[in-house]
Amino acid sequence: MSKKIQPGNAVIGAVLIGFAFMTFMPFYYVIMASISDPARIREGELLLWPQGLDLTAYTIILQNERFITSFGNTLARTGLGLAINLSLQLTFAYALSKRYLPGQKFFMIFTIITMLFNGGIIPTYLVVKGTGLIDTIWALVIPAAISTWNVILLKSFFENIPASLEESARIDGANDLSIFARIYLPLSTASIATIGLFIAVQHWNTYMDAVIYINTASKQVLQIFLRDMVVQLEMAAVLGDMGVVNETSSLSVRTASIFLVALPIIIVYPFIQRYFVKGVMLGAVKG
Repeated sequence: MSKKIQPGNAVIGAVLIGFAFMTFMPFYYVIMASISDPARIREGELLLWPQGLDLTAYTIILQNERFITSFGNTLARTGLGLAINLSLQLTFAYALSKRYLPGQKFFMIFTIITMLFNGGIIPTYLVVKGTGLIDTIWALVIPAAISTWNVILLKSFFENIPASLEESARIDGANDLSIFARIYLPLSTASIATIGLFIAVQHWNTYMDAVIYINTASKQVLQIFLRDMVVQLEMAAVLGDMGVVNETSSLSVRTASIFLVALPIIIVYPFIQRYFVKGVMLGAVKG
């Protein structure tokens, strides 16, 4: 027997559908503009379907040497950052979840304080410069290697794992490293996938740290390439530099590059989605 939909639930559902539609439309516009005939579209024009079909903008972007280099840099930064962040945050959260850890309360308070206060841009830059990390990929992954929010989320999840499992393992002679690797990690797949998604998206989309720490063009990431390309195309349109790109093709190239930059995360997200809600809820609710 089907349940009757309550008026309140119907209103909430309609509001959520409206928000989902508003969120999706800008991305849909980017796709439609990138594959449309540049001569038949103008910026700001509502596109419900492609105006012709032209993939020249994608050819231009994929043949751009700087795009390929920036893509490789961002891929390396995301992979390295994901490995470092997960390794440090998982082990740190595991340690904090143990009440028998000497000074556990002190370390927990110290961790929370870092979430409320930070040194600021200039002191952080001086530290990175003083350690010789400027203009290296390490400057993009080490300063943000620990996320307090992620550590607290993982700590809460680890505390929900039955203590009897650890006690049984210790009776069999397992040490902390074995318990962490053979019990806690296999049981934490959902939380690890969720945190991993957060970390990967953060590294893929972060813009400001590359502006501050990276000086060499060949070491820049995709977000900087996208910024520079949009600025150059807009200046070319304003100054009438038709030798660079005309107004209509400028829109196609910009939207094509935006779509290509977002595509890797779009491809990865469906594989992580089934873990997402479960991972967040298990880490956030303590039974």
